[in-house]
Amino acid sequence: MSEPMVLIVDDEPGLLRLFSGLVERLNCRILQARNGSIAMDLLDQETPDLLILDLAMPEISGFDVLQYVRSIPRLDVMKVMILTARPNQVPEIEAMGIDCWVSKPVMPNDFLDIVQDLLSAN
Repeated sequence: MSEPMVLIVDDEPGLLRLFSGLVERLNCRILQARNGSIAMDLLDQETPDLLILDLAMPEISGFDVLQYVRSIPRLDVMKVMILTARPNQVPEIEAMGIDCWVSKPVMPNDFLDIVQDLLSAN
């Protein structure tokens, strides 16, 4: 079996590095996007096993990226994990068929456990 591919999208460089470093421990192929536009470009070319998506980003938000993902049938198999510092947005995103959401800040071990669970469900 090939290594799982994970796309991590966050506009905060420090968090993007942190989350990427954590997911690397799980022997995954990691794609990074620092904004929604880059994420959508990558999703046009790749079909990751898991999308880890920050909601609050300038210009093209995580919500916009999620709407884009849901418009592409090929991406239906992809798991989606939402990162948010605003849990009040959760009901709206849950209605779009996400696999889980995590409130920021998140403890590294908790984050890794969730990612591992999502990847093993594939």
